Parts: sequence; C-alpha cells; structure tokens
Amino acid sequence: MKRKKLLRHLHDEVYCRIGVSKIHGVGVLAIRRIPKGVRVLESPLPTRDVRISEAQLRTAPAGVRRLVDAFCEHESGGYLLPRSGFNAFSLYQYVNHSKEPNVKLVSPGHYVTRRSIAAGEELTLDYDRAFGEEHVFRRRTAPR
Repeated sequence: MKRKKLLRHLHDEVYCRIGVSKIHGVGVLAIRRIPKGVRVLESPLPTRDVRISEAQLRTAPAGVRRLVDAFCEHESGGYLLPRSGFNAFSLYQYVNHSKEPNVKLVSPGHYVTRRSIAAGEELTLDYDRAFGEEHVFRRRTAPR
C-alpha cells in the first residue's frame, strides 16, 4: 500500500480490533466511535467458504481440529472453512451473534453499522437474519 493510501486507510477505515468478548470468548471491539451507516469489517480476501467433511478433518492435528471447531460453522457432517485459510483471518470471522445487532451484512464480505457504536463496544451480528437460517449454538468440543 502506498503511503497516501495507507494514511487514508488508517484515518477512514480502521475502527476495530479483536478483544475479549463479554458475549463469548473473543469478539470484535470498536477502538473509536463508529457512526451509523459506516462500512466495517471489510475483507480484501474472498469470503466464500470451503466445505470439508468431519472424516477429512480427522486427519488434521488435534490443535487444528480444535481451531476448526472453535471458529468454523459446523453443518450436517462437515465444517465450512475460510477459503483464505487460518493464517489470514479477517475481523468479520470474530463477530459474535446478537438478536439486537449493531452491524448488518449487506452482501458477502460487506458489513454496515446499523447505529452508532461507542469506543469499546463489541460489534455484533444477527446470524439468523444475516444468513437466512436459524443458527443452533451447541457446546463446542474438539472433533475426534
């Protein structure tokens, strides 16, 4: 990134960091006030996921299996993994669920604040509304 573009990015596009969540484990926290209608959590990487089966995951090291179980959506005998891999996580992958969210998904990889968000406040998303299905939250255990 060229210096001028980087400075504009820092001033106009950086609003969040990963931190300890009051909702669950890790979350995305505002580092400064974010006005309503601002695009946040933008990822320059593709946001489409790759599906792998539980059987395919069994060959991975135990620590990797725990990582997949903790951060990836589990659905009908498999997991959805980020196409970019685990060495390039994006902030959006840490947004926790709320039925009273302050962020909405407007299109894949594009999130907008629903209201003003205070510095230190956690960003949240209604998974059911964003992804068009009811999410069932289960107790996480390491895949075998």
